[in-house]
Amino acid sequence: MSRAVLLIHGYLTTTQDFGRLYDYLDCYDEVRAVEIPGHNGKVDMRKFTVGSTQQAVMTAFDELAANHDVDVVGFSMGGALATWLCCLRKVRRAVFISPANKFLNAALPVNAAKFYGELTKDALESVEGFENKRRAVKDAWKPYGENITASGKIALSRTFRYMTPRNLHIFAELMKQCNMWVKSTRAETPSLALWGNLDELVPRKSINFITDHFADVTVKIYPDIGHAMLYTNRDDEIITDIMNFLTEGSFHAEVPHRH
Repeated sequence: MSRAVLLIHGYLTTTQDFGRLYDYLDCYDEVRAVEIPGHNGKVDMRKFTVGSTQQAVMTAFDELAANHDVDVVGFSMGGALATWLCCLRKVRRAVFISPANKFLNAALPVNAAKFYGELTKDALESVEGFENKRRAVKDAWKPYGENITASGKIALSRTFRYMTPRNLHIFAELMKQCNMWVKSTRAETPSLALWGNLDELVPRKSINFITDHFADVTVKIYPDIGHAMLYTNRDDEIITDIMNFLTEGSFHAEVPHRH
């Protein structure tokens, strides 16, 4: 049977969440990204409700499933919605990117302090002389500074702009309902869960929650990546991991590093 892939974006973001991943999905007969109501185009968050979001995801999946075997890739809120979908429909393979089944990462300050402390220490020890040490620390921090800037731009343009008590309540209710289904239905979908140790939103317990309730899940932890995975300059590794999983090891393209 032919194959399709459904992509589900995050809370207060857009279908752009998947970045360069779109460039490598030509192995599918059909590619569709769900537009969460109210989020894309002319933003109107009044359209964002629990029911409208669930209907948009389910309708898109059912339309694809009428003609294809369907894989699902979800990011953040979309990752949690993908876990929900696996409980209700026959999904061929699923990828959960920073899935927000659990949210608010209280461990972030400790994880970040440890990581950046070790990064600085290694840079200082790698060279001799004050000026060389200063340059080594600057070079070591540069790629991570770029990723922090990318996440900050999303926060300023989308998250802070549209985060209201009403929208947050709907998001939390969606996650609650996703988790209820996951806990009551041990999904058999072969799945890949991706998470970064510097995630600003999603804690490690979200990944643990999925591994506790999915029968066949592979986990990949990136020690130096935050929540906005496919917006970072590490997206080449993440895309390669996703495509290797979705193609069951037959992905042979080289994803160039994005500087």
